Amino acid sequence: MTSTLTVRMDESLKKDFTQVVESLGLDAPSVVRMLVKQTVRDRAIPLSLSAGDSHRTQTMDFLDEARADWGQW
Repeated sequence: MTSTLTVRMDESLKKDFTQVVESLGLDAPSVVRMLVKQTVRDRAIPLSLSAGDSHRTQTMDFLDEARADWGQW
């Protein structure tokens, strides 16, 4: 049995993501499944986040946006 996961994101982010994963010979749904499987297997989110991360502000903005979206459910 399968289930559907719907993810909301900015259209330009989706386009950029799709281009990156397709350049690797993959598709977006496969990459999301890989992320989910690794998260469950390792019981950890496979992302590197640190205070020294040059993209930390952007990462935190994404997290804040995700939390806000989650509150809408």
